[in-house]
Parts: sequence; C-alpha cells; structure tokens
Amino acid sequence: MTLMIRPTRLALAGALALAATQAGASIRMSEAFDGSWFNPAQDGRGVLVDYIPNASGAGGTFFAATFIYDNAGNPFWISLQDSFSEFQSTSSTVGIFRTAAGNWSTTAAAANTRVGTATVTLNTCNAMTVVLDMEASTGLADQTLNLQRIGASTAATCAWQQAFTLCPSFSNPAPAFGPRACLLPSTITGDRTLTNNITWVMQGKVSVGTDVVTSGNPATLRIEPGTLLVSTAAANSFDHLAVNRGSKIFAEGSRRFPIIMTTGNELPGAPGAPAAGQLGGLVLSGQAPANCNPNCVAEWDSTNRYGGTNAADSSGVVRFMQVRYAGYVFAANRELNSFTFNAVGSGTVLEYLQAWRGADDGFEWFGGTANVRYAVVTCPGDDAFDWDEGYTGKMQFGVLEQGGCAGEDHGFELSNSPTNADASPRARGLFANVTLRAAATGSNRDGMQLNSGTGGNFYNVLIQGFRRSCVQVAGAPTTTAAGPATALTGVLTGQNILTFGCAANTTDGSGAAAGYTASWFAGQGGNGVLGTSALQATGVLPNGVAPAGQFPPTGSVPAALNDWFVPTDYVGAFRSDAPADNWMLGWTRPL
Repeated sequence: MTLMIRPTRLALAGALALAATQAGASIRMSEAFDGSWFNPAQDGRGVLVDYIPNASGAGGTFFAATFIYDNAGNPFWISLQDSFSEFQSTSSTVGIFRTAAGNWSTTAAAANTRVGTATVTLNTCNAMTVVLDMEASTGLADQTLNLQRIGASTAATCAWQQAFTLCPSFSNPAPAFGPRACLLPSTITGDRTLTNNITWVMQGKVSVGTDVVTSGNPATLRIEPGTLLVSTAAANSFDHLAVNRGSKIFAEGSRRFPIIMTTGNELPGAPGAPAAGQLGGLVLSGQAPANCNPNCVAEWDSTNRYGGTNAADSSGVVRFMQVRYAGYVFAANRELNSFTFNAVGSGTVLEYLQAWRGADDGFEWFGGTANVRYAVVTCPGDDAFDWDEGYTGKMQFGVLEQGGCAGEDHGFELSNSPTNADASPRARGLFANVTLRAAATGSNRDGMQLNSGTGGNFYNVLIQGFRRSCVQVAGAPTTTAAGPATALTGVLTGQNILTFGCAANTTDGSGAAAGYTASWFAGQGGNGVLGTSALQATGVLPNGVAPAGQFPPTGSVPAALNDWFVPTDYVGAFRSDAPADNWMLGWTRPL
C-alpha cells in the first residue's frame, strides 16, 4: 500500500471502520472503493484504503494503514482490518487501533493500543460519513467527518454515484429493510427508473404495465447497474417482478456491477437465513408465437397472459443480472422459475444472466423466440434449462453447475406441449456451446431429456456426471418427429455432444423404442464418450483447453446458425481455463 503525505489520524480511523450491521444496504462494497480518501476540512490529509473480496463473492475484508504523527510530534501507525457482508453500507462500531513499533534504525515488536471506535456510512462511491468516538485517555475529540475520494470515480468505475435522499413518489419507505429501502407498487406505470441508491422491496407480484392486448396500458421499467431488489423473504414467496405483454424492461447491469434480485434474508441483520423459494423470480411475457395461442396463461397466475404473432417482439434488455433463491411453487408442476420467459420475442436482448440456488428451474421458456447468451445456472432446485409450448429461440454459452442442492434434476428438460405433443409450432430451439455438470450426489437424472414431441438442434454440448444418463429421448411423438435414427428429419439433432461419467451414456424414456437414443447419439457427427473428464476436478471450466469441435459445422449449414451465433471451435461453454476465456468472471456468484 502506498502511503499519503501528512494523513490525519481521525480521517484514517473513520474511513476504515466497516463491519456487520443491522441496516439494509443499497451500496455494495467492492474493489471500486479502493483508493485515496480525505476530509476537505483538513486539506491535504487522508488515507488509502483497500478491499479484498471473499472467494465466495459474499462480502470481503476491508484493510488500510497509514503513518501519522500525534500532537506532540511522535510518529506511529494507525491500522484497521475488518470483514463485512455483501449488502452492507453502514458499519457497526469497530475498534480503532494505534500501532507503535521501532524506527528505520531500531527494530521493536509492534504494540497495538485501542484508541476509540468508529461508525461509517457509505453514501456514494465518492463520499462517506464517519462518526468517531475517541477514548477520553487519548485526548482526541469525537468528530463527524464527511470524507471524499481524491479524484472522483465515474459511473463506469463505480456504479453508486447518487446519494439516497428519500423514496420516489411511486414507492413508499420500507424501514424494516433498511433506511434506504423503498417498497415497489403492485403495478408500475409510465416510464420508471429503479436507481441503485435504493434497496427496492417487492411484496407480492410487481407488474410492469398491464397486458397490452386486454388493457392497452404498457409501461417501461429501467434498472441501473448495481441495483438491489429484494423479496419480503417469506417461504415459498410470490414476490416477483412480472413484465407484462407489451411492456418493456431495460435492466442493464455491468460486469463489475450486476443487478441482483434476491431474498430479503440476504440483508445484514435479517431475522432468518436465505433459502430457495424466498423469491418468486423474474418473468417476461411477450407477443411472440407459442403453440398455446390464443389462450396462453401462466401456470402460476391466471392474470398473466402471453403470446401473439410477432416473432421479433421486444420486451427490452436484461443484461448482467443475478436472480437468487427464487422459485415459487403454486402447485406440483406449476411453478415460477428464476427466469421465466413467456412467448418472449427475438427482439429482446438477454445476456449474462445467472440463476443461483433457486427452488425450481433456472431458465424456462414457454413458447417464444427469445435468444439468450451467457446463461449460468448454479445449484437449481429442478432443471437448468426447460422449454415448452413451442419455443423456437436460441441459446449460446450456457452453464449448469450442480452442487448437491435439493431437487436438482435434468440439465435440459425439453418438451413441446403438455397437452398436445404435436402442437404447432413445434418446440425446436437451437442451443450451442453448453456445459452441463451434475453433482456427485443428489437426485439428478439426465443431462438431456428430450420428450413430449420436442424438436431441437444441439451443437458442441459437454455433459458430465448425471446419475441416470447423459442423454435420454422419450415419447413416441418425439421419435416420430425426429425420424428413424438412421434417417433423421432434422427436427431433432445433436452434433459434437461429448459425454463423460454418467451412469449410462444413453437411456430410452417411456415411449421410445429400445436402442433409439443410442442410435440417435451414435449416428451423428462428432458425438462421443470421453475417456477422461474434460473438466477440472471441480467447477465447469475445462481442464486446460476444451475439446475441439467446429461450430457452425462444416458443409451444409442452416441459415439460422449464421445470423446470431458466434462461431467457435470447441465443445462446451469455454475455450479454455484461461481467465481471458472465462466469461463468468466478475459478474457471477460462485457456487
């Protein structure tokens, strides 16, 4: 750490006192707060601070030290180190210590003396308020300091630029969730922005607009990078954000400052522990085709309608977002997922999305044509990726990392329709560069389960460790649509699918002829069983360089593989284990 000239003991003590608190937070401490801070009332004096995040991503350690002089001219060090939780912006009372030792020519053991306590509140990336309570024996007066950063940060380098003042008119204070918390209304109207200086609380369903087909009242919701949205933390919570048909969301986080939606039990001082199902999740409903049209209704909410005829429909942009502890269960097989896309169109931008420790699926598509890049599912309570009702969109760069969480099941659980396996349009998503890693223990079954008449085209998929099989095809309507394994129709195909360590490489589900799945797998280019794992001992990164696999494949290539996908030459979600190839870095929560 580089030391500043003439720093004051009071500014240092205040700038470092961050610890656990009972207050909710809108600002999240990060390495963006590293740097020089000073008190304008004492020009030229201040301190350098440093933050070291935990490997888990849930908080970290704040440290600083500086060399100063007391009023008698004696030199000494002041230092402080403390850990704090992820969503903390106000410290509890933490000790301030004076450290004395030898000088350049004479060594001596360090001696730490407590000289007071401090409480710090982060107001923005460039300002913090410090309240100092010095011990009487030091002769130092108690003070309140308003510290500023030397060289102000920008929104690109630190997201929290605006201080909290009060809740906007469309919301109400929610003091149970902290002094900067505001309760969202049941329906968001007009054009609203959720700023990142507020912890936004969802109670029940928070609708963005109303269904444009039946009411004609769309709305627009914008969410700033680094924004925190929380549920009321009830078990099996219905608290969720639902963007209705015709409305739009622009939730544009960034790699360093993702938007996080989670349970209120992740806030400091919460009365309970976070758990899957304490948040509903994020729901987008659009006007793209689905084979339930014109009567598409969400299975958990009879007022949530979706579907239409506009394949290019746009519901806005969702980028760099984590959804944690989601998964409302209305009834068996009628659930909210971390991310639920109802007939969402291809005009919607969906990138860098993580479903973390949910109670149901990570991503589920009910019809639509939505395309997703860079999707991560961590420890789901059911399947990672699930489509239904005629979904025909695309996904590239997807990851499942199971961790032995309750309910973990399939990597892909794909079907056409729950009521008519041959309904039109037939589900036929295009997925490329996906890594599916099962947990060594738990309830998981298949890496890919293809059933209920689904189509689909899969490229460069890496599957490991599922307890029943790596690939299963189920249902006579599925095999009929796919065609004989020796003469496939093109409706259901897979190329460069590499597997390892499943209980069986392939199994035939109910309704599929014996040996069909094995023949389907073996008869297509690039598919095979690896002799050794291509992944590191833990996690989803390759063990060095990923297996080779050209995408789009050479030869006759469908036009749909050229208009959106990124060409790759490897199987799985990552080219290698090099940091430059790890697109999860910086914005995801580790397992």
